[in-house]
Amino acid sequence: MLRITLAVVGLLAVAGCSAPPLPSTPTPSVAVSALTEAPADGVLLSDLGFLNAPAGFSIPRDAEIEERVDSGNNITVVLSSPTGDEVAEYLRRHLPAMGFTVTADAGGSLLFESAVHDGAFTVTGELSALSLRTDRGA
Repeated sequence: MLRITLAVVGLLAVAGCSAPPLPSTPTPSVAVSALTEAPADGVLLSDLGFLNAPAGFSIPRDAEIEERVDSGNNITVVLSSPTGDEVAEYLRRHLPAMGFTVTADAGGSLLFESAVHDGAFTVTGELSALSLRTDRGA
């Protein structure tokens, strides 16, 4: 399982190189701190025990977490369910309300950002992984 986790983390590391950015369009500003509840089909990372997750960040309610990292500058969640396509669709629907802008969406991978976090999502085989980082420019 460690080998799979390392492979997924490696894929997340290069996900930024895999898709060109989408054209920039103005989006309304969303106060992430105002989000206190997950969408009906989601669950907040903080409700799953993540101490360093962005306020209001959620994943599908039926998500099965295989591996997790919860550190000050990095949150990583490796999922075995639902399918990667379903998780990607969930993120596409809900990221704007969570205060994130999608900057790339191609080949089963998403890149997104907020004022504080850079995020990536990718799929490999039967696993998918989400990473949120706060160390931009470091």
